[in-house]
Amino acid sequence: MVLLLMASTAIAADHCVILQYHHFSNDTPAITSVTPEQFEAQMNYLESNDFNILPLREVVRKLKADIELPERCVALTVDDAWLSVYESAFPKLKKRGWPMTVFVNSKTVDNQQRNTLSWQQMREMSQHGFSFENHGHSHDHLIRKGEQESREQWLQRVTDNIVKANERISKELGIRPELFAYPYGEYTPEVQQIVSSLDLTAFGQQSGPVSRYSDFSALPRFPIAGSYAKLPGFITKVNSRALPVVSVSPANPVLPQNMKRPQLTLKLDIEKNQRARLNCFVNGSSEVSVDWIDDTTVQVKPEFDLPAGRSRTNCTMPSGLKGSFHWYSHNWIKKKADGSWYQEY
Repeated sequence: MVLLLMASTAIAADHCVILQYHHFSNDTPAITSVTPEQFEAQMNYLESNDFNILPLREVVRKLKADIELPERCVALTVDDAWLSVYESAFPKLKKRGWPMTVFVNSKTVDNQQRNTLSWQQMREMSQHGFSFENHGHSHDHLIRKGEQESREQWLQRVTDNIVKANERISKELGIRPELFAYPYGEYTPEVQQIVSSLDLTAFGQQSGPVSRYSDFSALPRFPIAGSYAKLPGFITKVNSRALPVVSVSPANPVLPQNMKRPQLTLKLDIEKNQRARLNCFVNGSSEVSVDWIDDTTVQVKPEFDLPAGRSRTNCTMPSGLKGSFHWYSHNWIKKKADGSWYQEY
């Protein structure tokens, strides 16, 4: 199956980098955290280099309407509505007058889970450029069908989960969510269809800028945490541009059980002489085959077996501007050898 993304032009003129955070703390797991000091340094870089920090809804609406976005466009997002966004990120952004979008699990807020934002804090933040969108009522792996569930029951459960969060956010904050972030960044074509049917634009956790090329049921964001929170890497990400990917196959990131070395096929809107500039990696490794089957279509395949869990193919190409790369990322999701799901830690 080939998923058509968007009509293309020779250069990705309209693009924006969306950053994804979770915790702003020295005391939370590093794999999902930035320290307050790191976040301040990142915001200082954006400020001193004249980046345009836009509300996420504005970015999406302009891309859909083919309205020009400013150069150096960045949108800030955070998943899960942890309390540290209020205690650490909110004051830093409030003093700059910058917006941020928080994707909310409404069940944890309703249950007053420890270290989670309250609805009252969200109402306060809403007065200072923060917006709140749908991350599901509960933080479930939406792609996982229960052993005793029929396909119809599974799809209804996913639908109910998303609708419930819409209802709770609307009731408490007086706004109807327009955006949705997949828990764990996991999605399948079936889940994407549900989200689209609810008139929600959706975001994953695969890296890369958004642009007119992007699939609005699975838009990319750059996760900023752990080793990926260091300032040099941050600078590379916020200066990146979208790789002009016109189509991608397969559409489903979940691998068949016997698939160990998945092949990604990309059709790019590039000139023939640009092909040699494309570099691709799988889980950070350059042990991949990159085969051009015609002037604009490339097949990328790891030369090693993928582990169970989530993996990623990243492809980049120098943009011609100093320190700037075109960037595209594709997720892979692989069950364990016995067909069971991997565990989150």
